[in-house]
Amino acid sequence: MDTKGFNSSFIDSNKRDIFTSDYARILFNIWFGLVATAVLTVWSMVSNIVNITVFVKQGLKERVNFTLFCLSCSDFMGAFFVTSMTPGFAGDVHILSSTVESSSYVIYLSWYRTAFVDLSTALTVFIAIERCSCVTRPLHFNSSFVAIHGQSIVVAIILFMVANYLPLLSTFDFTTLLNSDTNSSLVITVYSELNIAVQQYNDFVFGISLAAICQIVIFVCAILMYKGLQKSSKVRNVSNMKVRKNVAGSNGLSNKERRVVKMILVLASLYMVSALPQIVFCWARVLIPELPQNKIGNLHMLLGAIIYYTAATYGAFSIFIYFNFSSSYRAVFRQILMTSYCAKKETDT
Repeated sequence: MDTKGFNSSFIDSNKRDIFTSDYARILFNIWFGLVATAVLTVWSMVSNIVNITVFVKQGLKERVNFTLFCLSCSDFMGAFFVTSMTPGFAGDVHILSSTVESSSYVIYLSWYRTAFVDLSTALTVFIAIERCSCVTRPLHFNSSFVAIHGQSIVVAIILFMVANYLPLLSTFDFTTLLNSDTNSSLVITVYSELNIAVQQYNDFVFGISLAAICQIVIFVCAILMYKGLQKSSKVRNVSNMKVRKNVAGSNGLSNKERRVVKMILVLASLYMVSALPQIVFCWARVLIPELPQNKIGNLHMLLGAIIYYTAATYGAFSIFIYFNFSSSYRAVFRQILMTSYCAKKETDT
């Protein structure tokens, strides 16, 4: 394989017949890659560290807490890899004694980020199905398969994602090109036929097929949860009017269950909006195979920057959703703040 020829589109972008100008791409990358996305992903990491701490304090034996704990870990890692990618938007990246070509650096790390985004998607689908089952079958939910084996299902989802992404991440290869004029070397990515085939498989299975299925499932669950909340509200109103407290307990949801369902409903809705650019991006990669290279290689980079920004919003705003809908989350969060404040005050004195 002619490595230099294969990667030429990534080595000298100024010599390409581009779809968008290099100047526009540079400005876009400075804003989305180095400013907006960096700020958003750093905040996402901080907020998810808070989420992880709160869920650990609450205890991971409860089904919802364990799933949200795993979701927060996945969101944190996704934000971490996007933050790690930001130097590549500014130019070639110096790692130890090597210089990595910017596009190779960004594209390689983007697949790690994609793996955690897909994991967050799968966990969001699972928790939406779980809460939907709680709403539609409140009397039989605790004895259902999803409720009994909830933690095992989450672990199985994580293992499934690892097994599917390992072949892709392990088939990347790198080579070094020597610039005789400057007497410097540049590390670039080599795309073997196996790696390209695995990328296409990943785009089709995860980026298109499963992504579309997940969107449909979450949309259906959101509708059922919304209708279930309306039905529960009617039951509670009737029970209050008739002063029959046992009616709400036998046919409706408890206050805690209602708050959890509302929280997951908002979380699922936020996911559906933030995931749409990712699905469009994957469709574009499949329908336009030459998208990452040649005439429209810059467009590929611009679309990629957009999905990094929109996907980061999902993890960044989750802390506000949890804080608003969960009284136990608020209590633990305030306890952590008070403990930190008291510890700092004692240190100062």
